[in-house]
Amino acid sequence: MLLRMLVASGSAAGAYFLWRQVQKCRKLPVARNFQLRDKEGVKEVKHGGHLVAEVLAANGVDTIYTLSGGHVAPVYVAAEQVGMKVVDVRHEVNCVFAADAHWRMCGVPGVAVVTAGPGVTNTITALQNAKMAESAVVLIAGATTTLLRGKGSLQDIDQIALLKPLVKYAASPKTVREVMEQLQKAFNVCLEGVPGPVFIELPVDIMYPMEAVLKTYMDGMPKGKSISARLISAYVSRHLNNLFQGVEDLVLPVRQPRKIVRPSRSHLKRVQDMLNKSSRPILLVGSQAMINHGELHDFVQAVRQLRIPTFFGGMARGLLGDASEFNFKHGRSQALKRCDMVILCGIFCDFRLQYGNIINNKAKVVSVNLSREKGTLNRTPSLFLLSDPCAFLVDLMNLDIRIRPECSAWLMDLQEADRAAEAKIHDKSRKEIPDYVNPLDICISANQFIDEHTILVMDGGDFVGTAAYTVKPRKVLSWLDPGAFGTLGVGAGFAMGAMMARKKAEVMIFYGDGALGFSIPEFDTFVRHKMGVICIVGNDAGWTQILRDQEKILALPTACNLTYADYHEVAQGFGGKGFLVRSKEGFLQAMKAAKQIAAGGCPVLINCLIARSDFREGSLSI
Repeated sequence: MLLRMLVASGSAAGAYFLWRQVQKCRKLPVARNFQLRDKEGVKEVKHGGHLVAEVLAANGVDTIYTLSGGHVAPVYVAAEQVGMKVVDVRHEVNCVFAADAHWRMCGVPGVAVVTAGPGVTNTITALQNAKMAESAVVLIAGATTTLLRGKGSLQDIDQIALLKPLVKYAASPKTVREVMEQLQKAFNVCLEGVPGPVFIELPVDIMYPMEAVLKTYMDGMPKGKSISARLISAYVSRHLNNLFQGVEDLVLPVRQPRKIVRPSRSHLKRVQDMLNKSSRPILLVGSQAMINHGELHDFVQAVRQLRIPTFFGGMARGLLGDASEFNFKHGRSQALKRCDMVILCGIFCDFRLQYGNIINNKAKVVSVNLSREKGTLNRTPSLFLLSDPCAFLVDLMNLDIRIRPECSAWLMDLQEADRAAEAKIHDKSRKEIPDYVNPLDICISANQFIDEHTILVMDGGDFVGTAAYTVKPRKVLSWLDPGAFGTLGVGAGFAMGAMMARKKAEVMIFYGDGALGFSIPEFDTFVRHKMGVICIVGNDAGWTQILRDQEKILALPTACNLTYADYHEVAQGFGGKGFLVRSKEGFLQAMKAAKQIAAGGCPVLINCLIARSDFREGSLSI
């Protein structure tokens, strides 16, 4: 438009026309509050942050995780004003880890709010972890003003290009009227099909109050009366008019409920027929089966009614509690080699199942997954069902399936192997080591302090691997680990998300000493927000899972040794409580005290000096 004006200015008439248009365009919009219409009527809001908060509230969000930053201050301030809990952390990666855990624990998308530039880049590891764990996370970030993008302003990078490969949807509203629509779309997309993270960046000039934005732009415009100054002024004025156009008639978008993908009846009949012909069936349940929170109770009952040997992985651990005769912790590899049928329910054939090679070649494989790519990865199933795994099993049991009596012999065989493996572990736990605690003894002893209200968070390598064999969650949705990405450093963020999503729960983190180093500053966050987290640290002064095999293969322990650091004193320095443990008796005493202290809202760290063991020899995954 301006180009046409300049061309026209070659004549006197053109010059007059240009002058008239410049005068017309120089008129700035009038500062005003925004008018927002929802199902309850029309309300006034002061800035874009309030628009974001309204969309969050409409989607069931009651908590956001953030780190202070000028680009996004209007968002977290508005969130607090509408009654949301704002958890401010010490590193942006933990915003996303917390949002990830929040989603897993309650089924409402977790929301992380970070500032522009480094605030965004600090989230990348956690975003990839959420993607691979299939977690519905909404990352909201700030960005430079719409006019200064690409001109070298503070913390201005191409955030969309950076994060697009990691998320299901990435958008950057250009005007105030686009904010709510694009944010609601992000919520819808993160829940569609396979859940996953989404990203919305919000330019700072559509977030702050209109009056402040106009003043900032006015202060930056040239003050002279030259043609160039007037052209710049006209251009900026036109931009601002477009930026705030329609703010007096904003409408809150309608939330779309998540659609549950169910299996066809014909597929269920085929699975039923396979089960009726099987004498050695196995059910493997993975984390994807846990995302349908609305049917989880029915899913638990369906697993019990199916009455076949079941192994749980990831978030599914603890689904049947500790005492079920169908719940197996040990001997999965041998069982898979001998089975004649396996149902992969929300789990797929990656490295954790040896790419499918561990399953008997002659076995019938039924794969149930929301992703065809994952459900058919590495091992072509006998039958693939594109379905919500939870809905699949619930619908399957509605067909009134009965398992043939031959399965009982298979069940007893696996139970005997499971008991033998458990006894062997207990024998190893009794081995005493001078000056240090047996890590098996710590993990087994911790079970007496775990109940149905305990959520277990796992963050580490060798010590957490030991805990996975021995620590027993008591119910569904009581286990959190990073998932397929194997990320260290999730502990503090996961604990925050779990505590905020399930406010009556007790949270215990099992930390390796290496992993603890990533997030121990978040003890400050625990203290400020009165989060009574109990942290059990297996301190063997090294990256032992790597060290053990590295020394055997490469002959040197290079870069694998740490020290028996006083982590308990670090926790106390942040205002928490710390205990140093050198014996099983000391651990039991520390745990009794920790339970009481944590119940009062104070975090506790128990620094267990453990011996390096050979329990998990050969466990290195590369």
